[in-house]
Amino acid sequence: MCDRRKKGRGEGVLKRSILKNYAGKDIAVEEEKIRIHLLSRPDDRLKLKNLVVILCHKKDFEGAIRLCEKYLEKKPNDGEFLGILGYLFYETERIKEAVLYLNKALTEIPDTAFVHFLLGNAYSRAGNIKEAILNYDLAICLDLDIYSAHVNFARNYEEMGQIEKALREYTIAYEIDPRSKKIAKKIKELSAEIQGA
Repeated sequence: MCDRRKKGRGEGVLKRSILKNYAGKDIAVEEEKIRIHLLSRPDDRLKLKNLVVILCHKKDFEGAIRLCEKYLEKKPNDGEFLGILGYLFYETERIKEAVLYLNKALTEIPDTAFVHFLLGNAYSRAGNIKEAILNYDLAICLDLDIYSAHVNFARNYEEMGQIEKALREYTIAYEIDPRSKKIAKKIKELSAEIQGA
C-alpha cells in the first residue's frame, strides 16, 4: 500500500527542467546568453539545465547528453541530472542507457514520481511490462497523474514539431481515459497530418 502523502523530492524541478516551454522566446539569443554565463560559472546548475532544455528544443539531444555527462563527471551523485540524462537517452531511443540512468537517479532521489513514470515508459519500450507496471504504480502512489503526464508530453512534442511522438503520447492518454473528445479530435488531426506528409 502506498502512502499518498509522500511527495517526490526534486520532481517539480525535474519536470520544469525537461518540459519547460520556450515558446515566444528567441532560442538562439537565450542559448548565447547562457553559454556566455557558463564561461565564467561552468557549474551553475540552473543555467546548465536551461541550456539542456534549449538544446532539446533545437532537437540537439546529443549535445544535451554531452552536457549532462560532462556535469556528472564532476557531480556523479546529482540525482536530478542523472534523471535528466536518463530522459535524454529515452528520447534518443537508447533504452538501456535510459533505464540505467533513471535507476541511478532513483538511488539518489527515490521518491520522485516523474522519474518512476519515465522509467515505466522506458521499461515498457524495452518490453519489460512487469517492471513498467511497478514503476507506473509507484508514480501513481507518489501522486503523479499519468494521464496528464502523457498529455503534457504530447503537447510539448507537438510544439517542438515531433508529430509522431505527439500522436503516440495522445494515443496513450486516450487509452488511459477515452472520455476526452478533445484528445480524440487531436489524434485524428495528427494522424491525418502524418498521412498527408
